[in-house]
Amino acid sequence: MSYTGQPTLWVLLADGERARIVAPEAHHGRFRTVLDLGTAEHPHYPPNLRQEPHHLDERQFAVRLAAHLNEAEQQGTFERLVLAAPGHILHAVRAALSKPAEARLVGTLPKDLTKVPDHDLTDHLAEWWMGSSNTG
Repeated sequence: MSYTGQPTLWVLLADGERARIVAPEAHHGRFRTVLDLGTAEHPHYPPNLRQEPHHLDERQFAVRLAAHLNEAEQQGTFERLVLAAPGHILHAVRAALSKPAEARLVGTLPKDLTKVPDHDLTDHLAEWWMGSSNTG
């Protein structure tokens, strides 16, 4: 639990190339970035007739994000988790979550919020700020 006695909520904001984790600031009524997970690297892949290399990079990035969340869950860093990302990234991250990390998932938002400034996130994430436990 956080020092405020409230459950620790992490919200992963991701697209196929960048991600950050935000958390609510109890005393300010807004979200703040707690961890910038950076951008995906774009290595070159051999040609694949069924998929473009960019989509392979996005999936690998999503798997790396899930691995980070899995590790953070093992360390007890968060108690509740929300994923906000475009549908295909959201699905890829969720599919790669460990069972314990997925058990902490309280919501999903199929939307790219990576370019939304911290001070404008409350309107998008208010239902989880208020403690909703609905999953999307």
